[in-house]
Amino acid sequence: MTLDILYQDNSLIAINKPAGVLVHRSWLDKHETVFAMQTLRDQIGQHVFPIHRLDRPTSGVLLFCSQQRNRPNNERAV
Repeated sequence: MTLDILYQDNSLIAINKPAGVLVHRSWLDKHETVFAMQTLRDQIGQHVFPIHRLDRPTSGVLLFCSQQRNRPNNERAV
């Protein structure tokens, strides 16, 4: 799976999360193998940190930051 990157700069990345995909690993579904966070990391070749979450059945814009130290500032902005 390849994610649609809607926006990317040095600190923020916005993707179009498809419905049915978890944002990150969860104890709620231990058997799931596809996650937006890991897919994006592999796609762009760097670690990413979710700024917010969307439920599994929800599609839409999902924001990540590329540096964990920026995450609290971005969470407050959202």
